[in-house]
Amino acid sequence: MDTADRPWRALALSLAVFLVLVLLLAFERQPAQTAETGAETAAAQVIDIELTEFAIEPAEISVRAGVPVSFNVTNSGSIEHDFTIDGVDGTATIASGQSATLETPALEPGEYKVNCTIAGHEPAGMAATLVAAEGVRTDAGGDPAGHDMAAGEQASEDAHPMSPEEMARMHEEGVLNFPVDSEGKGNQVLEPEIAADGTKVFRLTADEIEWETKPGVVNEGMAYNGQIPGPRIEVDLGDEVRIELTNELDEPTAMHSHGLIVPNDMDGVPGLNQPSIMPGETFDYEFTIRNSGSHMYHSHFNSAEQVTRGLLGAFIVHDPDDEAVDLDYTMIVNDGPLGFTLNGKDFPATEPLVVDEGDKVRIRYMNEGLQIHPMHLHGIPQTVVARDGYPLEQPQKMDTVLVAPGERIDVLVDATEPGGWAFHCHILTHAEAEDGMFGMVTALVVEDS
Repeated sequence: MDTADRPWRALALSLAVFLVLVLLLAFERQPAQTAETGAETAAAQVIDIELTEFAIEPAEISVRAGVPVSFNVTNSGSIEHDFTIDGVDGTATIASGQSATLETPALEPGEYKVNCTIAGHEPAGMAATLVAAEGVRTDAGGDPAGHDMAAGEQASEDAHPMSPEEMARMHEEGVLNFPVDSEGKGNQVLEPEIAADGTKVFRLTADEIEWETKPGVVNEGMAYNGQIPGPRIEVDLGDEVRIELTNELDEPTAMHSHGLIVPNDMDGVPGLNQPSIMPGETFDYEFTIRNSGSHMYHSHFNSAEQVTRGLLGAFIVHDPDDEAVDLDYTMIVNDGPLGFTLNGKDFPATEPLVVDEGDKVRIRYMNEGLQIHPMHLHGIPQTVVARDGYPLEQPQKMDTVLVAPGERIDVLVDATEPGGWAFHCHILTHAEAEDGMFGMVTALVVEDS
């Protein structure tokens, strides 16, 4: 070997030894670095969220603390919503039928409030709870799966769809059981006391109650005289009326006679027309009935909560010129914390309209909810004859009648076709799902003469 090569060989050997030492040091330090940065590099948990009117599903969301979360948020409702985690982040407004993704950093252990921040939606029911805990495994819906999930393991959906036979059975059972009895009945006529001067005196008490919308489904409601909707007030054109409202709620209230022409100080808007009615107080509303038709009364204080929870009722003013009918039926549609209801009930606890063949039926639709409800009657046309208490010069036949919030629509139905006819809101998420019909569904039953 040439002695001239020896310095270069010695230098190469030194470099090799140096590289080995560097690699050994890097190998020894790697576990500590992984432990420090593992939470940052872990794959995000994936949680599916559904927004509807008015709910966030699931209502209880479980995630693993210390691991980022990716929320896939779908708006299955008919109006805009958002999804916000208090103190963390939220989506922009999501249009009906659209989806958005909310990426959050690793959450500290604890409980977080979740809601829709659009005015009126949280008190109507769009609130949920998110719990971040150590060692919690979640599925794609956010439900605990009962065992630990390693850091960075992505949640997967554990779907158990019903069989076709189960779907058919549940749908048919709901129809066969209709109507089922449930506790409480609203929209009952309130008989007045007649004062010495002939004034018709109606006494109402607003209070918190528990209200069963169908067997086993009980919600915290607010009611006039213990019923939802409140008792129906019926008077004649020209009557003198006094409504004595006593507040037994834990918060202020007031009452607006919606659609009626009344003196300004009887219109029921706190701060504008009258003081708030505080708990334990009574306020008298006195006026002469000046316009006829289908009207309503409801709270005008914290109304997005008080009205949707039940402080509402029908106010019918009869006119001698009204067309005679065999059945005069008031149908109040509502949505919110009590669900999608017809006269305070959820199918199959709703009330069918039972008539004889050849009968003429007047249906007074009243929308006290937060959404539009297109009411569809199968098999027989509806003739729209009045809007907001005012007769139409040209009545119109329709099979689906759109009723907006605050609106009243009167229709006439000639019961010419025997049989049981489905009668429901045609926003289908208000009426039917894979396990059958629910919510804003009833039936018109025409019996053979």
